[in-house]
Amino acid sequence: MSNIAVIPIGGVGNRMNNDTPKQFLKVNGKSLYLYTLEKFQNNKNIDQIVIACLDEYRDFVIEECKKYNITKVVKVVSGGKTQLESIFNCLTLLVDDTLDDDKVIIHVGNRPNISENLINRTLDACSKYGSVATFVPEIEVMVQKEEKKVIPRDNVIRIQTPQAFLFKNLKDIISNKDQYVGTASTMCDLFINLNKNIEFIEGELLNFKITYPEDLELFKKII
Repeated sequence: MSNIAVIPIGGVGNRMNNDTPKQFLKVNGKSLYLYTLEKFQNNKNIDQIVIACLDEYRDFVIEECKKYNITKVVKVVSGGKTQLESIFNCLTLLVDDTLDDDKVIIHVGNRPNISENLINRTLDACSKYGSVATFVPEIEVMVQKEEKKVIPRDNVIRIQTPQAFLFKNLKDIISNKDQYVGTASTMCDLFINLNKNIEFIEGELLNFKITYPEDLELFKKII
């Protein structure tokens, strides 16, 4: 059985107020997404990595992977218009050579502070449950804006990546992918929309997504 990491890095990062897509911004002279790839490269439980990225950066990504010795990358495919479409582009590539009990762990490239422990716990939970997503508790007051109604935060969680799936649990979705693109943001919410079983395990607050300039500054201070 293999553990395959699917890493979409295809976003444009409009909220970063920068012409360069956020995953390619430099941190200590190195592209942000490489910090994510290195976590999976260095994890002994990961066998392969498949990346989806913007077409115009494809050759650049291939060269950087060579430069930084990211040897587990087996394919760099075209990213889609959405994160979910990029994920489907990766998964479609895997159909012919992936076994039912192989695990696919999906993690977005702009969460570079993922820990080895979280990768391993997610893979272990996938072996147990078949489909799993990570989350962190909601600690803020949650309000339904239009109705001005408080939502009890004990009933709300914030979904993160990584998310992991036995490949057999993805096959029917992949075969019908065209009807699902645009209906969800991640594989987790697609599973929920389709009433497919998915379990949740606690993630890590430091596994935050780089969305705003402040997030990037925080990551710089952490490393």
